Amino acid sequence: MFKLVLTVTAIIALVLSSAATAQPKAKEIQDRIPVFVKSAGDAGGFTDPSKARQDSRKDLLRKLKDSKSVVLVESKDDALAVLEVLDRSTQRETNLSGRQNKSYLTVRLTAGEYSVEFTGESGSSGALTGYGAAAAKVVKQLEAWVKDNHDRLSALKKGGPETP
Repeated sequence: MFKLVLTVTAIIALVLSSAATAQPKAKEIQDRIPVFVKSAGDAGGFTDPSKARQDSRKDLLRKLKDSKSVVLVESKDDALAVLEVLDRSTQRETNLSGRQNKSYLTVRLTAGEYSVEFTGESGSSGALTGYGAAAAKVVKQLEAWVKDNHDRLSALKKGGPETP
C-alpha cells in the first residue's frame, strides 16, 4: 500500500512539474512578435516574378520557423513587422583563401512608420550556395532588433504609438 501511495505521489509530482514547465512556453509564444515575410515583387495579389527573391523568402521562412523572438503570420494585416526581400546577389572575389563567392541578401523591415534595411553576407566556394547562410545572418539581425525594440513593438500590439 505504501508503494502504491508513493508511486501515485510521484506521478502527480511529475504531471504538475510538466504543467509548470509548459506555462512559460505559452508565455514565450505570446511574447513573440508577429512577422510577415514577403518579396519586393509581391504587390496587389500578384506573385513576384523574381525566382531569386522567392527563393530567399523561402530561406527566411525556414530560418524564422523556430525563432523564439518572432512568430510567422500568413498576412500583412496580422503582422506587427513586415520583412521584405529586396535583393540578393553574388560577387566573385579573390582573397587569401583563393577565389570565393560572396552572397548578399538585402531586406527591409517595416514596423508602423519605421523602416530599416538589413543585409546578410555569406562567403562560399560553391557557385550557387551561400544564400541560406546570408538569410541566417539577416534573421540574427532581425532577432536582435526585435529584442532591443520588444517593448515598443508590444505597444503597437496593444494599439499604442505607431513608431517603434
